[in-house]
Amino acid sequence: MAYRASKSGINADQAKKQDAAYDQVAEDQARQWIEAITEEPVGGSDFFEGLKDGSHLCRLLNRLKPGLVSQKYESPVTQPFKQLETIGKFLDGCQQYGLSEKDLFVTLDLHEACNKNMVVATIFALGRTAQKNGYEGPKLGPKEAEGQKREWTEEELRQGASVVSLQMGTNKVASQQGMTPYGKQRQIYQS
Repeated sequence: MAYRASKSGINADQAKKQDAAYDQVAEDQARQWIEAITEEPVGGSDFFEGLKDGSHLCRLLNRLKPGLVSQKYESPVTQPFKQLETIGKFLDGCQQYGLSEKDLFVTLDLHEACNKNMVVATIFALGRTAQKNGYEGPKLGPKEAEGQKREWTEEELRQGASVVSLQMGTNKVASQQGMTPYGKQRQIYQS
């Protein structure tokens, strides 16, 4: 881990919120899924220490789709720059497998264990994508929804064009009558 000054101020508050929101059950599910596919344990008691070098994740990707990541990245490495490179290859492989960029963690999120939520979310996204890509082995999380393309006939389109929406100015039901700036306020809850 890099030697950094401890966080203070707003950064410390943000780190506390992230730690408080961390879902240990999701981590356990992700660990079990990875171990079931790779057929080898992920580190000891610290999940992120077991994944830190990226080799375990590259083996996972190659089990989901053989040849996705070069075999040389499957061996454990100890040099930090090699570990970062291996994690980067895993992330590149995830994009090739079908994950979007917004589903991926940043290399340092795993290497320094600074954003554990995002690492677990990426593993869940990989599990969803594996189901979508037809992987028949162990499953992680719900199946990703598929879009349904709508087909309209010409007659249905003509009928829809003749309907006048209440938002087009008929002013029969849609109005702001009774709305005042005073009275009951909108309730906003923080989660």
